[in-house]
Amino acid sequence: MKYRNVFLCLFLSLFLFSSCKHDIFYEEIHSIENETWNVKNVLNCEFEITDTMQFYTMYMDIRNSVDFETRNLYVFMDTEDPNGTKSRDTLEFVLADAHGNWKGKGNGRLKDYQYLFYPKVRFPYKGTYHFSFQQAMRQDDVVGIANFGMTVYTFDEKRFIK
Repeated sequence: MKYRNVFLCLFLSLFLFSSCKHDIFYEEIHSIENETWNVKNVLNCEFEITDTMQFYTMYMDIRNSVDFETRNLYVFMDTEDPNGTKSRDTLEFVLADAHGNWKGKGNGRLKDYQYLFYPKVRFPYKGTYHFSFQQAMRQDDVVGIANFGMTVYTFDEKRFIK
């Protein structure tokens, strides 16, 4: 009986932990050397879409250190769809409030911030989508950005109903 309970607890734990990540469709987090993002350092992400009826939720993932000197991080995002259509957007991430309090989580010198980019998006074409990110601050080197990337989840209505 004791072994049955242990086995049941182990099975339930395994099920719970595996179900937490099952809705991640794509994730790419880039480490930025010396926490200094040079303007020439372009970060690339790409994934394959096979189901054009599926909805997705996209997040941008940022890990900044307390050495980041401004409230906002500006990033150019270049997108290319499977048909070769290209577009560029300028993204703004507010990493601290007006009083200098970091929005990201973390008790140490690094703060993790996951920015909801598209709550519910569908990709219209099958094939590979390319994303590239380049810091768009007015200086060549931005100090205090340790990681940058994107996470794409399969859309889950329950995540947005509270």
